[in-house]
Amino acid sequence: MDASMLWPGLVALLAATAVGAAGRLGRRPGLAALAAAAGLLAGWWWTMGLVTASPRQLPERLPLLAAGLLLLAGIGAAASGRGRWIAPAIAGAGALATGWWMAGAPRTEADLAAALPVLAGVTALALLLLRRDAAWVAPAAALALLAGLVLARLPGPGVVLGLVAVAAALGGMLAGRSAGRTSVAAAMPLAGGLAALAALPLLARGAAADWAVVAAPVALAWAGPVLRRVFPVQMPPAALSVLAALACLGGVWLLR
Repeated sequence: MDASMLWPGLVALLAATAVGAAGRLGRRPGLAALAAAAGLLAGWWWTMGLVTASPRQLPERLPLLAAGLLLLAGIGAAASGRGRWIAPAIAGAGALATGWWMAGAPRTEADLAAALPVLAGVTALALLLLRRDAAWVAPAAALALLAGLVLARLPGPGVVLGLVAVAAALGGMLAGRSAGRTSVAAAMPLAGGLAALAALPLLARGAAADWAVVAAPVALAWAGPVLRRVFPVQMPPAALSVLAALACLGGVWLLR
């Protein structure tokens, strides 16, 4: 990996740290909770630029998506005092917007019908990656996705974009220690970003290994709790999640 490829990740980490520090010093936990989203936007913008016209390449869709999700999460944070339903509604809208955007932003009924599988799949993936009951889940899921992208050898900037996601998630985790538990609305931009990034290999070529890339962050987030309930396994859920993610990464390596 070229050393210059590390710059976007550093930008993401610095941006997330700055937003988290500003929220902490200003005693605004809602702002600190948006640290990961801000870092993701900064790093992806640094890498790809902000394409405001209709993107021609799949990776070009990501910076504008990150900007939209950050704006949506900011609205949710500002309106959070008006009802408990605000945060889940914002999170659901963000996941749906992620699926719609990555499906090509269909506007007509015919286009929507053709894009429905992608829209539904990416939306579901974003919702799955919204798990927030442990602070380590988001950066670990981002790291699993990055490892999958490296192993899959997909041409393009996917690895750099994945490195940005890891750095943003780490910055968000550090900010979360001072902000308190991150709301589901504030966690949504990173979850949507990871879902969109994971979908890139599938949308670009759809090889068997690309399905394993998608499975790796999901397994990291959910395999431990699910396996612990299904089987009487005497292992910590975190260890089970890591083993499941490693199995998915092994699948990427074998199937590539």
